[in-house]
Amino acid sequence: MQKINFKIIFSEESELQRILWTKGRLEWYTNHNYNVSKLILPKDVTPEKLAALSEEEISEAVKKEFDPTIYQKHVQSIDSLLQKYLDILAEKFSAIDIEVLPNIEIRLTRYGMAGSYNIPNVAIVNISNFYDVGLIRNILHESIHLHVQPLIYKYGVDQWQKEVIVDGLFEKFFPDLFKKQTYPSDMSVVQNIFNSQYPNLDSIMSNVIISS
Repeated sequence: MQKINFKIIFSEESELQRILWTKGRLEWYTNHNYNVSKLILPKDVTPEKLAALSEEEISEAVKKEFDPTIYQKHVQSIDSLLQKYLDILAEKFSAIDIEVLPNIEIRLTRYGMAGSYNIPNVAIVNISNFYDVGLIRNILHESIHLHVQPLIYKYGVDQWQKEVIVDGLFEKFFPDLFKKQTYPSDMSVVQNIFNSQYPNLDSIMSNVIISS
């Protein structure tokens, strides 16, 4: 069976880059119906203030708060819990003919939204509001995104359609861990397509596009 290996990283520099990325994403969040008030930022920094801060000012704010021990306790939790779930993920994706990523880099952050991902193999997860199994849930969610993103590009599936598909896969793969997101609009059409066409992801995505 194919195996997904992982490594965990965190650093002051990666936190700076996380906030700079978030700053550049503010308009996108608003345009896609995300609540920017839920963004976690350094002390005394609001989304409104962030938009006006220089990189030097953001760097100083990160430096004041950076404490490796905060991250390290989460490293221990992930190391003890994650691999068995990644083994399941590899097995499930192999069964539906999705190429399994051999390695995933997990970046721990205290800032931004709950999580995000960078193609081809980086999962970024927020440790400020998530612990233990909740953190594992977020890592798995971002890992599913990484595996299906090539098909998302191929078919041009939009943001919330994509989230419904990822949620559908998560529920199929890990029913005991699954927690449904709150969507900004009725996504029942996409959910029905997913349920009727699973496990054929090409068919799911092509039909989602036809329906939209």
